[in-house]
Amino acid sequence: MLGAIIGDIVGSYLEVEEIKAKKLKKVRDYTERIKILDKNVSLFNDSCSYTDDSVLTTAIAAALCSNKDYEFYLKKYGLQELSLGLDKYGRKRFSPGFIHWLTSNEQGTSLGNGAAMRVSPIAYYFNNLNEIEANALKATVCSHNHGEAVSAVLAVCDCIYMLRKRLSKEDIKSYLQREYSYNLNLDLTNLQKNYSFSAKAQDTIPPALFCFLLASDFEDALRKALSIGGDSDTIACIVGSISEACFEIPDYMFNEVKKYIPLYMQEIILKYYERVNTFQSRKILKMMR
Repeated sequence: MLGAIIGDIVGSYLEVEEIKAKKLKKVRDYTERIKILDKNVSLFNDSCSYTDDSVLTTAIAAALCSNKDYEFYLKKYGLQELSLGLDKYGRKRFSPGFIHWLTSNEQGTSLGNGAAMRVSPIAYYFNNLNEIEANALKATVCSHNHGEAVSAVLAVCDCIYMLRKRLSKEDIKSYLQREYSYNLNLDLTNLQKNYSFSAKAQDTIPPALFCFLLASDFEDALRKALSIGGDSDTIACIVGSISEACFEIPDYMFNEVKKYIPLYMQEIILKYYERVNTFQSRKILKMMR
């Protein structure tokens, strides 16, 4: 969960730059994208902010902590966030389609990446893959009842579960390619030069999984994810959510992330990690208090 929020925050301002390029019908310049690979370039800065990715990840965690319906908390925190007006970048806080879902009684049919970026709390909360997948579906179909979105959610959850079980990256890659028909034999430089913005699940998940599989540690995973551009906050959110199961979160990131997230979100993070047992949940509790 916390890995997802960190990824969202460090990718927030870069997504804005990617959207600017998309509006001009261009791909953001390669040399600009790869600057983030330089470890002297801070991941956190004054342009960062939490976005809808963090809000909805928190909503899923809140539902787990209270044993209440996922849809209830997605709408509760979504509407609460919507009431704040425009975000730091002068944008509406959610996509038009998600706003429609928030403010109506209709089931959502989105094929976007929004369910995959919010689902990680479920993958850490339950210890049985059947329970994980069943709950992931419940948390997804209310707003993203499309096959591509569902596959993306299950792929993220399966990946986290297999990492928790200490399966190798090679075995995980083979499984994901076989079960979800994702092409994970990508090229990082090609993505950095040519990958364009898309919020579709099928366009987001393979590059995100690829960046994780290529990474050597948590920070490296985020930097690689950010370097390919596209929907940067969501790609980094997904990569961060998966990387938390594999790599230790660097100490400095705890103090940094607390600067950007509201108090209610911090309180839910603590409640959540009091209930889960991951290899770094104790550290997260200690560092976030």
